[in-house]
Amino acid sequence: MKILLTNHWLKKLGGSETFTYTLAGELTRLEHEVHLFTNIPGAISQRICSDFSIPLITDPRTRKYDMVLANHNSCVSKIYPTNNKVVQTCHGIVPQLEQPSSLADLFVSVSEEVRDHLLSLGFESTIIRNGIDCERFKPTTKLNGEIKTVLSLSHSEELNEMLHNAFAGHKIRFISLNKFKNPVWDVEKYINQADMVVSLGRGVFEAMACGRPVLVLDHRPYQDAMGDGLLTFGNIDKSIYNNCSGRAFKNKNIKPMIDFAIGYYRSSIGEWCRNYALKELNIINQTQKYLQLYESI
Repeated sequence: MKILLTNHWLKKLGGSETFTYTLAGELTRLEHEVHLFTNIPGAISQRICSDFSIPLITDPRTRKYDMVLANHNSCVSKIYPTNNKVVQTCHGIVPQLEQPSSLADLFVSVSEEVRDHLLSLGFESTIIRNGIDCERFKPTTKLNGEIKTVLSLSHSEELNEMLHNAFAGHKIRFISLNKFKNPVWDVEKYINQADMVVSLGRGVFEAMACGRPVLVLDHRPYQDAMGDGLLTFGNIDKSIYNNCSGRAFKNKNIKPMIDFAIGYYRSSIGEWCRNYALKELNIINQTQKYLQLYESI
């Protein structure tokens, strides 16, 4: 098929940006003809076009596609009016760009929380969780029997300072990668240096794919410092309902949350995380779900 991928912003690293990169790679591997459109090009759009030999399109209204897989309502409006069939993926409930566009033909929600939000606005959707490249994000080093190193992917330097002090009290090495301060593309290398990862959303999924136990926690501009705690078999269904955003349990007692995670830690949790990612988050499976939507348009 001839498929157009869109994303409002492909200038720097971010969750939907990395998702677009991953989906582009899998569609290309499956030998679909893929084009890319973005309102704000940059480092990520350049990487997508270079790594997968995909053309960057500036005039989507003048082209015909079998399917448009759109991220962000601003891109949907740039495609209209055409006869192209548009599937809009909504990644969140708060950002304006993630709100559904009435110009799209079908909607994908990345979680039950987003699905419920779209339903409240009158839009039905299919749930397809963010896909992870499980060949890129895979375990390359064994976990220690007890936590020696923790990696934080938090966007908050205030929280990172709190985490640093808390883990230092347990004589645990602390590393932080804040995408706004010290972003890196090959984050999987840093994930594999850690015995546990602190993150929300897509960062949780990438850590799980690397076989790392995850402490679901962050402080974002749109919500206070809160989390779901250490992700386990017992709480994954509730946490992932909200896309592992910390809004499932809304635990703001950070120090006790950290202490519990350290005490409960087992290297076997990492193996469970990897198996869960392979079954539920693998980009190979998630891409097929998108392609199956073609029959519904």
